[in-house]
Amino acid sequence: MRWYRPLLYPFSLLYDGVTALRNIMFDRGIKRSTVFSVPTIVVGNLNLGGSGKTPMVELLIGLFQRDYQLATLSRGY
Repeated sequence: MRWYRPLLYPFSLLYDGVTALRNIMFDRGIKRSTVFSVPTIVVGNLNLGGSGKTPMVELLIGLFQRDYQLATLSRGY
């Protein structure tokens, strides 16, 4: 076990609680989802680097570029 794991455990509980509360708010209609007028694919998560987001976007572009007009937005990191 890594030495920092016990130190980070309380933060994981906090994150889990906030995420659960957010999901409950969506389920009950307190928070509303955004609906776009065009088909949208979002690739992303909270991982920083190494999780395969860029190769996934490149694959999706390759699959859809013949049939659709595409736009790729990036936060520019």
